[in-house]
Amino acid sequence: MCKKSHAIHPILSLLYSLLLFVAGLLFVKEIWFWLYLITFLILFLLFRFEKIIIKTIPFILIFGLIMAGLTIINGNKSDVLYAFYRVLALGLAAILSISVKPINLVRAFNQLNIPRWISLGLLIVIRFIQIFREEMRQIRQAITLRGIRFIETPILWGRAFFIPLIIRVLSISEGLAISLETRGFSTEVDGSSFEIICFKRRDLVFSCIFIACLTFYIYLFFRRF
Repeated sequence: MCKKSHAIHPILSLLYSLLLFVAGLLFVKEIWFWLYLITFLILFLLFRFEKIIIKTIPFILIFGLIMAGLTIINGNKSDVLYAFYRVLALGLAAILSISVKPINLVRAFNQLNIPRWISLGLLIVIRFIQIFREEMRQIRQAITLRGIRFIETPILWGRAFFIPLIIRVLSISEGLAISLETRGFSTEVDGSSFEIICFKRRDLVFSCIFIACLTFYIYLFFRRF
């Protein structure tokens, strides 16, 4: 069965995310770069990506300020601005990538007969990153509750953080392997899905608008040569 969803097809999301990032890196030195950002932000808002945009903004601003601050050391004002723009381009591209559910991406790969080891490996990597991030958060909370501060005792803090983290990584790896084995995952058989990931009218409309906007800015970029 094909499930109704507001999300864009996962494969299209990854492809367009890559295109946005590459194009953004090309356009960072253009005077109309802000117009490029605003255009695609409006497109994302029209297709109801507002929740992801709100979640992404704090990370992008903090990371962008850090990169700009590091660039100040050996760069001029233009270099600092371009460094911040590159982070904005990364954030714009990340909006589509974050919207992709790993299981839906694997299902889409299976439907397109992409080798099982690719889709299975991708699912493991994405799932491992999610669990790893949660484990790091819990370890930091435990360190804070014990009154250990990095500024006061950096060596003790490092031991309290990295030793449990290494142990948890080994445990998570073993747990994922057992989970795959018990669920019958295998690279030697074709995968099947109860839920079908369909190309919807929404995907077509989004694709047409996205390609038209991107083509316009690519034209502006190459017109000066």
